[in-house]
Amino acid sequence: MRLHLLAVFLLLGFSPACVSSEGQSPGRLTPDELLRRADAAFDSRRYVQALESYRLAAAAAQAEDVPEIFVEGAAQAAHVYLLKGQPEEGKVWLENAVAQSQDGEVRGQARILLAQAAYQHHAGDTSQALETCTRAHALSRASGQHVRAVQVAHMAAVMSRGEDQLRWCRRAIDDATRADDALLLGALWRQLGWLLEERGHHDQALESFIRCREVVSESGNAHEQMVADWQVGHGLRLVGRITEARTMMEEIARRTRARYRTQRGANQAEWLGQALRELGELDLTQGKTARGIKNLRDAREYLVLAGAAELAPELLAQVDRRLAQAHALQGAAR
Repeated sequence: MRLHLLAVFLLLGFSPACVSSEGQSPGRLTPDELLRRADAAFDSRRYVQALESYRLAAAAAQAEDVPEIFVEGAAQAAHVYLLKGQPEEGKVWLENAVAQSQDGEVRGQARILLAQAAYQHHAGDTSQALETCTRAHALSRASGQHVRAVQVAHMAAVMSRGEDQLRWCRRAIDDATRADDALLLGALWRQLGWLLEERGHHDQALESFIRCREVVSESGNAHEQMVADWQVGHGLRLVGRITEARTMMEEIARRTRARYRTQRGANQAEWLGQALRELGELDLTQGKTARGIKNLRDAREYLVLAGAAELAPELLAQVDRRLAQAHALQGAAR
């Protein structure tokens, strides 16, 4: 859930039920197929499933003597263990991956470097972690692992500051373009927009949000298209294009309200709340204080229904501050 706004095992004795040391049986997955399944789970942030699949891939690779797949699976398993807060378990898997890696196995080396960068950052050595990310990114690109390159660039962006953060984010966008993944590319344009907004570069942020919407429109994902529309409307407000922003937000509020009436899920509540929050901000900008207060109050109610009190308390605090400011403004005008 993103209420405002835009990773890591001992193999001995492990015997996967879906793999046979006697060879491939009908309906059973190869080590490479297991690795691809693990990657899909990892990319979707389903880390428990990813960890199990990486373990299976590594065990199957060991049983079938496919060391390059073992290295990839073990290194990525180490990464997931770290994400799960179990670095000591992960270090064993990373050591095993390094021990079995071979010169010239670019894919495995890239995975090892990615995991090493994560552990270096976890240990507080961010400078070394960024150097490792640079090597991992180059290897990922060289081996055509564009999604992995995005993963490395995103990690480096999180670690970086200033202009370096923006440069890494733009590298990730270039990698996602090569991967031809509309939703991934859209998410990265969105991330760049938020980073630019945080720096006060509102015109550039709006350009990034517009690029996000253009890319996401090709995906056919209705929800992502709505979110992209919301971001553009938000960006329009920031640059002072109030009439256009209001037109977009009123339409989004209408659509999300209609969806909430029939589904009443947290996701619908979240985005109805977000649309009403933006409308409240627009009201305050236009001097319509009473209506702004009402929209912000309604926004807060829906955001609470979406779970913001637990998942995004800082967002509720922002809404509360704006409500307090609006009430003060209203009182001063009397």
